[in-house]
Amino acid sequence: MTSPIEITSPVRRLIDKIGSEYEHEIIPIKPSPAAIPGNSYFNVQEKVTKDGGNLVYGWAVWLSDVICEGEHHAVWEDEDGNLVDVTPPRVPLDKMLFIPDSRFPYEGKHIANIRISVVDNPLVEHIILLAGMKDYLLRFATRVGDEQHHFNTFTGNVYNHYDTLFNNALLFFREGGKLGSACYCGSLKPYSQCHGKNLPASIEKVKDTVVKMNDLANEEKAEGHLS
Repeated sequence: MTSPIEITSPVRRLIDKIGSEYEHEIIPIKPSPAAIPGNSYFNVQEKVTKDGGNLVYGWAVWLSDVICEGEHHAVWEDEDGNLVDVTPPRVPLDKMLFIPDSRFPYEGKHIANIRISVVDNPLVEHIILLAGMKDYLLRFATRVGDEQHHFNTFTGNVYNHYDTLFNNALLFFREGGKLGSACYCGSLKPYSQCHGKNLPASIEKVKDTVVKMNDLANEEKAEGHLS
């Protein structure tokens, strides 16, 4: 995984999908001494408190052999209007592709990545669906650490289930799997008729169940406070 510097066709498609009114930029990465990886919102807030300037929301762009994705991110804007990423990257980099976007300020809940496939294999669309489901479930979590989230028991179990499905599908793809290949679970059925069968519809059903279960948990919590 890297941050692309060249605007290739997949990168351009991601930029168009994000649809920000602001132009993308290649910006330097200069981590603050006390900054923590994966903690960009808080890192930039501390930088602004110490040195002035502004927090700018947007998307850090990442490219792998499977997908190109935008990760919601915050960077620092100095008094001259220059953007700098003050958060340590997960991989060694000194610059990154960033798309400023003020439409989605961070308000304590996870903001989903935006993804596109970079290969001609429909299995990757399932990988993107599964990654998107993990993002969706994180909306119901409370952030308790740098990159740690707390779920209620039901939603946490659902998240772990989809995390396993995502990792299995990604490994399956890297081993040459396709929709018509024998499923990774050993059933001898095609993946499309086994773990990949009706995946979009099944995800939507689970989303509905998660919403109902979380609404119920919130009602019970509210009643507990009143009693």
